[in-house]
This record gives sequence, structure tokens and C-alpha cells, in this order.
Amino acid sequence: MTQTAWVLSLTQFYLSLGFLLFFLALELGLAWVLFFLRLRVHRADAALLAYRFWVRVYALALIIGFAASLPLLLQLGTLWQGLMDRAGEVIGPLVAMAVLTAFIFKSCFLGAMLYGQRSLSNGVHTLMVGMVALGTSLTAWWVVALLAWMQWPVGAAMAEQYYRIRSWLAVLDGAAPALFGILLTGGLMLAATLMLSITAQRTRTRPSDAGDRAVYRGALVLLLLAVVVQAGLAARLGYQLLPVQPARLAAVVPQWHSGVPDPLTMLAWPDGAAGRNAWAWLGIAPPAGWLAPPVAPDAAEAAGGVIIQGLNDLVGMRPPVLPTYASARLAAGLLALLGLMGLWGFWRAWRLGFEPDKLGSGGRAGLRAMAWLALFGQLAGWGHLMMGSLPYAVYGTITLREIGAVQGEAGLWGGVALQLLVYGALVLGFRQLLGHTLRYGVVPVARHRGRA
Repeated sequence: MTQTAWVLSLTQFYLSLGFLLFFLALELGLAWVLFFLRLRVHRADAALLAYRFWVRVYALALIIGFAASLPLLLQLGTLWQGLMDRAGEVIGPLVAMAVLTAFIFKSCFLGAMLYGQRSLSNGVHTLMVGMVALGTSLTAWWVVALLAWMQWPVGAAMAEQYYRIRSWLAVLDGAAPALFGILLTGGLMLAATLMLSITAQRTRTRPSDAGDRAVYRGALVLLLLAVVVQAGLAARLGYQLLPVQPARLAAVVPQWHSGVPDPLTMLAWPDGAAGRNAWAWLGIAPPAGWLAPPVAPDAAEAAGGVIIQGLNDLVGMRPPVLPTYASARLAAGLLALLGLMGLWGFWRAWRLGFEPDKLGSGGRAGLRAMAWLALFGQLAGWGHLMMGSLPYAVYGTITLREIGAVQGEAGLWGGVALQLLVYGALVLGFRQLLGHTLRYGVVPVARHRGRA
């Protein structure tokens, strides 16, 4: 496989994976928001108004997320043909469980959730919404468990160039819980900021109703909680992965020469060709014991402390240094900025009595900006996770070049162009349908024998 073909194959796969993860996260966040709203229906009519509007947005995200999963499954077999041969004992069951959960568990309750509101009691319908949220979570769990295992292949051992399962509990442990938490909190952030953005747009042209006010207050609280929890989970994931991924660790610092950890830089311009930083703004020295276990225990013991491998000693097996370094800072910076804007938004809303009608043009623009911050922050975080593990498909053992299929460059260029067109059309369609729902609202649901 040529370098160009490798890059194009990777671009195709990452486009599909990123598109799927975005809509899966949004679907996951909205599912739990809808469940919370249904739980509050018997206490407040505002929750029912909000539920009836946002269940339509959930349905749109669900359809596009399902459509995005199909190209990804096809690309596993067409672009990376050797992956299932080498690690099929682990990957096959996880993919099968994700498909089984999506098609059976979640779909069994989805119809009742979307179309059974007039025929079911409030309690039964709330149960249906909860089961859909649980099914969405289980589908996302299997996807995340696979991605986490490829980052940190625990619970399986390589024997004669093939992975064999030792413990499924270990496979589903490792980095999977923290990574699933990041996906869930990211979905909640995407849902909360989208709700704030839509509320700002809705109340610009019409008076707010009780549902708008409930969404305005609840989304601000949800956003702040999700930012705090995701920051802790990201630190936990870094604590787990960085010690076992020396190349990622060296790129994040960045550390060019093996030895004791260099001070973390706030900003730098890593020059891979020269093997040094073109310039750097030094940050704080890493605290003692921040790497546990040490990356190289024997060498660390001989040196009397923790040492890490440098990028210059990992030539050929290191990730793209500048994208890996920059994406980590970008994800952290956008998350911090989103948290600060969330605090500002909550303070402003509190002063206005949580009345979105009183927002000025600047306040509405700030709410819309938070949606973009959440989007790009999540993309940067997932981009760092995937780019930092290159050139490996399964970290430390299977490289992408080993499992890549021989493809013509012309066909790969055409595939990338077609993906961009299709995904662009899907995003445009999602935006237009969302705008239609925003403009015309929802049709009132008729009551049937006292049921809503």
C-alpha cells in the first residue's frame, strides 16, 4: 500500500467514524434528556411541551446515525481486510452485540416511544422512553468498548499473530468505562448546547412558552455538569492510556529525547523534521508519580526514577506529532472555554429570571456559539484519541499497513469525494428538517381517554 493510498483509506475511515460518533453521541444525550423530561411530565406541563418538540430532533439524529453506521461496517471489510483475520475473536462479538442491540433491543421499544403516546398511559410510555435510552446506551457501549480495546488491548493475548480471548471482563474493563463516560457526557453537552441554541432561535421570533423556559434552565445546568464530569473522565482516560502508549505521551509533552519527563508545554510548534520544538511556551513541570506504572520500568529503576521514550527514538512508529499535540490542547481549551461560557450563560440567565425572551442579540449569539464549541471540542477530543494511536490499528501489535487492502488511488479519491457529498447532504438535510420543526413547531397530540 502506497503512502497516498494509506492516507486516503485512513481519511475515508475517519470520516465515517467521526460522523457516526457525532450522531451517536447526540442521539445518546437526547435519549436521556427525553427520559428525564418524561419523568417530569406528571409534575409540569412544560416537560411535556419540551418532550414533544425534542423527540422529533432525536428521531432525526437516530436515522442519520443509523445511516452512518453502514459505511463504517463496509469499510472494516474493504479497507482493512486483515483486521478481522488478526483480531476477529475480539472484534466480531463486539460488532455483533452492537448490531444486535441496535436492531432488536432498541427497535423493540422505539415504535412505541415515537407513535404510542396517544395509546399508552404516561407510566408505560415513560418506560418505553427509558428502554430506548437504555438500548441506545448499550449500542454505544459496544462501539466504545471496541474502540477502547483497540487503544489498550487488555483481556486478550497475541498467539501466532492472532488475538485470543483470555477474559471478556478484562476486555470490557480497561479504558472502556472512562471512554463511554466521555461519549455520554459529550452527547449531553451536544444536546444541551443544541437545546440552548434552538431556544435562542425560537424565542427570537415568538414569545417563549413554559417548555422553552424549562429547557433554557435545564440545559444550562446540564451543560455545566457535563463539562465538569467530562474533564474528570478525560483526566482518568489520560492516566490510563498515556503510560501504556509511549508515543502518544511523547507527542503530548512533547518529549523529543528519552529521559525524565520534560515540563509540559502550554503551546509549542513541534518540528518533526528537525526533531525539536521550533518554539515553545513552557508550562508546569509534571507532578511526581503522574505516570503509573512507569513506561519503561527496568530503565526507570536503573535511572532512579520514571523515564519516558522520546520521539526521536520512535521514528517510524510515532503518530503525526503536530496534529496529536495540537488536538490535545484544542480539546482541553475548547472544553474550558465552553465551561466558562456556560457559567456566564447561567449567571446571565439567573439575572434575567431564566426568561429567554429577555436575551439580547449578544446573549443569543453566545448560546449559538456554545453549540459550535461543543461540536468542535468533541471532534478534537476524538480526533486526538484516534490520531495519537497511529500507525497502529490495535495499539502496540497490529499496524494499519499490515491489514490495509491494496486499493487504486483513483478509486480512493472517488470514495472520499463521494463521502463528502453524501455526508454533506445528510448534514444539510438534518439542518433543514430541524429548521422546519423550529419554524412550524409540532402538531398537538390528541388526548385519548384521559391519556397524553
